[in-house]
Amino acid sequence: MDKNDHFMTSNQRIEYIDAIKGFLILSVVMCHVAGYCMGIQDDIPSFHPIMFEIRNPPFFFISGFFAYKATNCWNGNFTIHFLKKKMQAILWPSILFLTVLLYIHPSFNGRTFLYDNIKDLWFYWYTFALTIFFIFYSFIQFVLYKIKCNETIENVVLLSCGLLSYLLFSVQSVYDLLPVPTQVKLASGMIYWGFFLFFILGVLTKKYHDKFTRLIANQYFACACLFTFILFNIFHQPLTDTHYNLFRIVTYLTGIIIVYIFFKDCHLPQTINKFFVYIGKRTLDIYLIHYFLLPLALYPNTAFFRETPVPILEFMTTTAISIGIIALSLLISRILRISTISTLLFFGERNKE
Repeated sequence: MDKNDHFMTSNQRIEYIDAIKGFLILSVVMCHVAGYCMGIQDDIPSFHPIMFEIRNPPFFFISGFFAYKATNCWNGNFTIHFLKKKMQAILWPSILFLTVLLYIHPSFNGRTFLYDNIKDLWFYWYTFALTIFFIFYSFIQFVLYKIKCNETIENVVLLSCGLLSYLLFSVQSVYDLLPVPTQVKLASGMIYWGFFLFFILGVLTKKYHDKFTRLIANQYFACACLFTFILFNIFHQPLTDTHYNLFRIVTYLTGIIIVYIFFKDCHLPQTINKFFVYIGKRTLDIYLIHYFLLPLALYPNTAFFRETPVPILEFMTTTAISIGIIALSLLISRILRISTISTLLFFGERNKE
């Protein structure tokens, strides 16, 4: 493990990580505005398929990044405390907001809570999947602690578990063969469990942060990642038709590197970077709240974007709407966090402000 890990173990936030999270949550809201409110799907020319490649894996990568601390001792007491804390801060608010959403959202009027909406439960798929990942990670670390593995074996086990999860749950041909009923797969969100690989990569990146920093500082490596990402997207259609799994894993991995390098080196105007840092401090709140604010009434009035696609115009429109939604989400978040009691009730944690 790298010894120069002092800034990682402090309570201070890492500004460029907050900026990455801010960018990612903006892209999430933009995707939902485009898909739910404007009907922009995969068959319509858009920037969103590319944004998908650099959105979800980095979120899990960052979650794994912060899950690791060199000082953690994964005995029984710590493991229980760790999971309890994550359940309170992630699982509880997800269940609460989802329950309210399914009953008041106009899309769900007149439909039953579980049977008809079994797939809609996964509006909050990210937080539910993240909860599963924390359980996986805690169990693995607890077992490794009990059998007292050395560092090399620990790293191999972690990476192997990440790769196995990707094989089982993200490779469609393997996923379809799993002896699990379809309804169970849907209810558990099993199709998303393959992202555990990127959670583990975040853990290992944190563990060897100095080495990772030196790697991405290498201009040849950075250029190779950017070139590969662009090349794979240029040949998106033939690659997804014949080598879909290769396309996904390569664009996911290079996407993580590109986003990380871009924000670490701060290639944005200071004002925009500060905006991303600001919203990056409340990504969970925005994620939980923004579904209530999606303007679904836009759909019948945005036929132009579906019938005569203009990707740059659609991108600018979804960006403007999404910024408004995020602003309202932050306002609602501030109101819901007005007291310690309300913060505990809605977000399962004490008010840190």
